[in-house]
Amino acid sequence: MAQGKVHVVTALSGFVPVMFRRFGAKEELRRKVDNAPSLQEASAKIDLQVQSLEAKILKCDEELKAYVSQATSSAKTRAIQVMKRKKQYESQRDKLIDTQFNVESMAHQQETAEITATTVAALAAGHEKLKEQTGTISLEKVERLTDNIAEVTADLNDITDLLANPLGMAAIGDEDEFAAEYAKLQAEQAADQFLEATLDLPEAVAATEPAKEPMPGVAQATPGASSDAETLTA
Repeated sequence: MAQGKVHVVTALSGFVPVMFRRFGAKEELRRKVDNAPSLQEASAKIDLQVQSLEAKILKCDEELKAYVSQATSSAKTRAIQVMKRKKQYESQRDKLIDTQFNVESMAHQQETAEITATTVAALAAGHEKLKEQTGTISLEKVERLTDNIAEVTADLNDITDLLANPLGMAAIGDEDEFAAEYAKLQAEQAADQFLEATLDLPEAVAATEPAKEPMPGVAQATPGASSDAETLTA
């Protein structure tokens, strides 16, 4: 029994340091992540370093021009050293530019993930709110409400029709009687107009006949000439 306890203690003594190392590593990693700069800060720092390297490359170009113009062996040696240094600066600059591209891509993905998370949270909240609002609405209540509205609307239409009917006209006569009386009046008026047109027809014909022209060689009698002839005859 004692030997079994010894084995258990030995096993635990080997497991506990491993467990602490694992949890300690996770805690250290979490602390590093919390203290790490943001992707935007890292990109800005890389950009400053790229600008510094480009300034050094321009300085190397100026030194090369100066050494080449001297045309001496020592100037040639120095020019070769400057070219090597320039090549190194250019390599570092290109690597930093590639690194900056990766950092900016990661920042863009992070922003997209944040927007997606915000959108999902908003949709979830809206869904819960919609469920809460629709949960208080009963389909049966809505159906009864629409039926009641339809009944009230029908009653209101009936009341409106009743109010639109002429008041006190039922004892005088119905619409058919008034229509027959109106047709009779129209017939009488048409007969009167026809009779007047028939009586005025001779005058209208006389007014429209053309005047007779005198025959050639025949003197037309005038009222004065007729009186003179009667006097001579007497």
